[in-house]
Amino acid sequence: MAVESRGYRIHYTVEGAGPPLLLIAGTLCAARHWRDFGYTEALVPDWRVINVDPLGHGASDAPHDAGAYVAAGVTSDLVAVLDAEGIDRVTAWGYSRGGWLACNLASRHPERVSHVVVGAYAMHAHEEEADRLLRPLANFLRRGDWSALWRALGVTDLGLQQMFETGNDPYAVAAAIEGSLRPTRYIDPATVGCPATYYVGSEDWIVPHVRADAVALHATVDVLAGQGHIGSFFSSAEQVLEVIASRLQR
Repeated sequence: MAVESRGYRIHYTVEGAGPPLLLIAGTLCAARHWRDFGYTEALVPDWRVINVDPLGHGASDAPHDAGAYVAAGVTSDLVAVLDAEGIDRVTAWGYSRGGWLACNLASRHPERVSHVVVGAYAMHAHEEEADRLLRPLANFLRRGDWSALWRALGVTDLGLQQMFETGNDPYAVAAAIEGSLRPTRYIDPATVGCPATYYVGSEDWIVPHVRADAVALHATVDVLAGQGHIGSFFSSAEQVLEVIASRLQR
């Protein structure tokens, strides 16, 4: 399925017939990864799963202009998907950059989000994240220097490296990263009023920032032992699903 938003094609899939759950992929990731790594199959018996490819990723359009990826724009793309499916309010679950998008959706369109699930992202990390990770990653992608990017992310699995390299337009992903910094990546936690559930790998550098988010939002945090940023999605789906399923039932 697809919807037009701001002149761009946004691809998504819908499975299941329960309450609506919006899955939002992270940087270099796509909607198909939620399925390939076991999330969708586990969720569809209980949820109507709307699995979206954010602009620049997966089967959605992939412009190279960073201006296409500012927060207000890419958040409105998610609203367009909800509108196309006739969904008033949704549980929004995002991983990494998808967490940033989920929090933006809850902040900018609070009437559309009933619960936000945030994996491996923290609003409080915005300044350190920009200088430590995002600007370098965008530069690596624009140069086509995948080896430097993998070193920066700590990705050693050759299968994951190949999956990301063959499945992405590096110029579009670089533009998506750069656009998220215009004018700022910051989201004020005070603007997120819905219940929130966080999870993060114990080896991810953002753990202290996640805990700061949780304090600000009165949210739960589950720390996945032994997992880093990438592993908290690709290596621990069963553990994540067990944790999140119990949280969403409360």
